[in-house]
Amino acid sequence: MKRGVILTGVLLLAGWLSGCRDSDRLASVGKPRPPGPAPVEGAPTLPDSDTARPPPGSPPPEPEVVEPPPDPEAEVLDPTPIPTTDGVPAPLPGVYTDKGEAPETDLIRGLVSFPIRDERALEQRIADIYKPGGSGFRKYMTQSEWMAKHAPREKDVTLVTDWLKTQGMQVPFVATNRLLVQFVGTVGQFNKAFGVKLRILERKSPQGGNDPHDVYGLTETLKAPTFVQQRIHALVALDLPAETGAMPGEFGQPSTDKPDPVSKGLTPQQVARAYNVDSLYAQGHQGQGTKLGVVIGAGFRWKDVRAFWKMWGIEREDPKVIQTMEPPVTRYREGTLDVEWAAAMAPKADVLVYMGPDARNTSMLFTFNEAIGRGEVSVITTSFAHREDSEPRAVHEQYSASGMMAAALGITVTAASGDSAGVDTPGSSPYVTAVGGTQLKMNGMTVTGEKAWYYSGSGISRSFTTPEWQKGLVPLPAKRAVVDVALNADTGYWYTWLGVTSPNTGTSFASPIFAGLVAVVNGARSEEAKPPVGWLNSQLYTLPTVQKTFRDITEGYTDKQYEAGPGWDIPTGWGAPDAEGLLRTLP
Repeated sequence: MKRGVILTGVLLLAGWLSGCRDSDRLASVGKPRPPGPAPVEGAPTLPDSDTARPPPGSPPPEPEVVEPPPDPEAEVLDPTPIPTTDGVPAPLPGVYTDKGEAPETDLIRGLVSFPIRDERALEQRIADIYKPGGSGFRKYMTQSEWMAKHAPREKDVTLVTDWLKTQGMQVPFVATNRLLVQFVGTVGQFNKAFGVKLRILERKSPQGGNDPHDVYGLTETLKAPTFVQQRIHALVALDLPAETGAMPGEFGQPSTDKPDPVSKGLTPQQVARAYNVDSLYAQGHQGQGTKLGVVIGAGFRWKDVRAFWKMWGIEREDPKVIQTMEPPVTRYREGTLDVEWAAAMAPKADVLVYMGPDARNTSMLFTFNEAIGRGEVSVITTSFAHREDSEPRAVHEQYSASGMMAAALGITVTAASGDSAGVDTPGSSPYVTAVGGTQLKMNGMTVTGEKAWYYSGSGISRSFTTPEWQKGLVPLPAKRAVVDVALNADTGYWYTWLGVTSPNTGTSFASPIFAGLVAVVNGARSEEAKPPVGWLNSQLYTLPTVQKTFRDITEGYTDKQYEAGPGWDIPTGWGAPDAEGLLRTLP
């Protein structure tokens, strides 16, 4: 059905949810008045002369009724409820435990996602952008061009948000690129609008050692009016409301003395040496002229990040914080280490921290998308990953849709592959570079060995088909295979949290470090009047000169028995990156 101009009054008609019938439409109920003086009310209308009378026995001629031409922009809105795709989890043994129906007075928040307009044309444009030697090579789209050609139509978004409001809900946030809309309301309002009964599920924490938490779930299919379903991709997230209150103050003053002994963890200088970033530092390239985005849930302590940089002799400006949704009222160590290490690896880059209220899907999907949709950075990292097999497919697809926009704009997106030896989202998206884990050994400033990490998140995606650029792999993966690259995740990295500096592990460090490395490469390219490297995946898999710059990891295996070997492999991808090598070989 052709979509048209939204008639504001349509949503206000009583009984509109019960169906739109022909008899409900406006129709003319009288005959047009013949030309001549207007009749006087209450007086008979006489003919001007006898000759004006019709012949005896003949009926008066019927005046011609001229119907107005049909409005090509008008559309009948079909309110019939139909099944609607959702990203709301169902009970799952070992992950989501059903605790019963949610009270109707409880509060909710969630996200509605909209499809990219003319997605096929966008796919072709991206293929042209990353085809070396082609006429469109590295001619990235601007944010305004993407909006004009591929953003959901504003009138469609408005129609859906207006409907949500008629159901009693509010719409506090609409994404810059219009791919996502946040709504808030009560369980009762949601149940009535979508014809379901929400349930409370206890969710096992995806981060080891953390307590389980409650989420909303479903055991039945959502149903939205047909005209809503025709315009959206999915109801992609549904969560408990963001916490309210005030962020606690920052107590104490962290020490800026180096830990003793330093050898118990890896320093920024050791990591820069291990992945050959320091050779670019020596040439004066430290990320200046680039903008590096860090996506986090909740806040971080300024005292911690500043102390960490000072401790290791890193002089840099404070990041700019962009609050994407409700203000956070707590802080997470995950976001803190992401900011510390991404900024440490690119000391002269402008760091923009995109901060959501917490780590739930509503917050992380919206914040990840907003970091891309604003179109203001050349590299983005996120380490807030979740196992692909425990998140609904709509969640994976939304991360990938946002990543697709990033590729078109020339933004590199990196994500931690996770620490469970399985596949995580958003790293499973073909438009995201999944950063896996290795076990790095160093003697001072010298690398003495590196092999696959036992818990490196890796494997075959459940959601995405094998990309064209992975079809040359032997054996051919059944679907999108991860990881793409890998950095240390086993030997502890120093980081500062709540005033204490200690070593910790995980791919949560690997992704921000790799993003910082790419920011330094982009800064060096800008000084040569070259554009940013953009979406890396197609280039990594199709350019042998780029592949040869990686330190091939040929030993080790994961908990899922994926083994490292010569060339690309599942646990480590192409291996450990060399910053100078990427600068030298990426076209």
